Amino acid sequence: MSHVLRIALRYIRPRRLSFIGIITTLSVMGIVIGVAALICVMSIFNGFRDLARDLMVSFDPHVRVIATRGMTLPASVNTTSHPILARAIPITEARMAVMVHGATSVLTMRGVEDADARRLTGPANSVVVGTWMTNDFDHVPSVVIGAGLAETLECFLGDTLTLLSASQVEQALMSGIQPSGRRAIVRGIFQSNSSKEVDRSVAFTSAALVRSLTSLPGPTALDLRLDSYEQAADVATALRSALGPRVSVLTWYDLHKSLYDVMDLERLGSFVVLTLIILVAVFNILVSLTLTVVEKRRDIAILKTMGATDGMIRNVYLLQGALIGMISVGVGTALGLGLCLGQQHYSWIAFDLEAGFLVSALPLRVQTLDVVVVACTGLILSSLAAIYPAHRAARSRVIDGIRG
Repeated sequence: MSHVLRIALRYIRPRRLSFIGIITTLSVMGIVIGVAALICVMSIFNGFRDLARDLMVSFDPHVRVIATRGMTLPASVNTTSHPILARAIPITEARMAVMVHGATSVLTMRGVEDADARRLTGPANSVVVGTWMTNDFDHVPSVVIGAGLAETLECFLGDTLTLLSASQVEQALMSGIQPSGRRAIVRGIFQSNSSKEVDRSVAFTSAALVRSLTSLPGPTALDLRLDSYEQAADVATALRSALGPRVSVLTWYDLHKSLYDVMDLERLGSFVVLTLIILVAVFNILVSLTLTVVEKRRDIAILKTMGATDGMIRNVYLLQGALIGMISVGVGTALGLGLCLGQQHYSWIAFDLEAGFLVSALPLRVQTLDVVVVACTGLILSSLAAIYPAHRAARSRVIDGIRG
């Protein structure tokens, strides 16, 4: 063990209780708590992000192709444009007005062909009341609406809705005559759990009904589900290259990009705020090391008279700051990882699914990159705190130490 390391270790563990020792201990505790809190908070954000992603990809398509110009997809966009489009589900989407029990609302009606209805597994698996039925039954159109929309309209299974297209509403306003619209029976109610906006404003029915109300000549979108959502980015890139600017190709991430941007901003904000805890603790390290330089002036003078150079004295304090950082960050990292792994395995924070929670326990996912960034942040700040005291100790004169 070198003399520099031996002296640094001696200064870290003082033999008597002192004010400087108390400040150093509190600084170490601050870094430990800050590092552990950062790891836990980052892991919680990762867990909720994964939960939101799983909910969204279970309901929405992995890739959606929509027209960039006009109301419907160009006729040239078909299954021969790219082989993977053979698995796509054509969707005819339009904004409509709906009336029931005297209540009126505006919704997005998504029409699907009868042959493709069962392939729309996301909405079909999200039905909580009734059945997934979009085709006509006894020559009466069927509709499946979101739970939020059902609550807004105060309707339930078997109720009759009156659907009005935008052109019908416009004609009614201009002529003053109440439009007849088309009637449809509520066959099911779904709850996506991915977006309240979807549950409040989206309904599914047959594509024939949507076309009869809007006069749309063809589908407005193609929904594609892949073997894994991780393939969405590569497939979307291939489709953009094959289809060109005639259409827009959106992945599951693009469909909810604003939500992910908000989550990333909240994650960054939490990181910055919790880093302030470490920063305050690091400032205390700077103070304690500076006070140590003042207290150890005589020791520094003796070391210099024995042949210690300014560089050796500087390295003692730099190494002292690095050791404090490594010990604090190491303990904080172990504590943070222990809390996260304990939550993952033992579910200390649990939720009651019967009370309406979507998960049984607080979701967590420890990401290696987050742990490395937090640990490096703590180490770098702790090392920087030792620079000023180290330079001050190196510049101290022997005569000043003897006089002190």
